[in-house]
Amino acid sequence: MEKYYEAIKKFHEKFEMKGTNNEDMNFRLNLLIEELGELAQAVTKGKSREEIMEENIDLLNLIIGNFVSIGASLDEIDSAFWKKHDKIMNRKKKRIEGGNYRVSEFK
Repeated sequence: MEKYYEAIKKFHEKFEMKGTNNEDMNFRLNLLIEELGELAQAVTKGKSREEIMEENIDLLNLIIGNFVSIGASLDEIDSAFWKKHDKIMNRKKKRIEGGNYRVSEFK
């Protein structure tokens, strides 16, 4: 994770994103939605594994960029990841409509 984080941090520095709308979370949310749409198209149109991986990398880059944008440290990210991981590992899976399963917090 550290290498990815540092690479994206350098990207933000190179393109002078600090203090601009490029680090605004509403703007970044729109970028994530756009990239998720591109992933959806790659999957639903039967694109190659390589193209699907590329679209996932675009999302990963944006997500790491979100952490950079809010000034989250690697330690904070690590802690938040494991806290959430522990939470989801204690959930039960539930069969949903269509025969698929979800591991969500059902209420």
